[in-house]
Amino acid sequence: MNAESTARRRAEVTDEISKWTVGAGIITVALFPLAIPIVVLTAVALVPLLVPLAALGLLAGVIAAPVLLVRRLRGRPGSGPAAEEEMLVDVELAPLHR
Repeated sequence: MNAESTARRRAEVTDEISKWTVGAGIITVALFPLAIPIVVLTAVALVPLLVPLAALGLLAGVIAAPVLLVRRLRGRPGSGPAAEEEMLVDVELAPLHR
């Protein structure tokens, strides 16, 4: 009797979830055509906000380009054949005391 009661309860829950899912699907399909104009209007309204961001990006690029060029031309202080010889250092570790 307990197994039959549990099975009946599961069937009721599944049926109720199915009803809610079908209802949500119907509402989604009915409202989807209205979402397209809202997305387009939002994109058009945000275009004026992109102009200052593009100007800031160009300004940052104009400032960053010479800095990166100078860094690349100067090179790093630790590069070259002398730096490779310096890296070959013999290091002796202290013995571990227990």
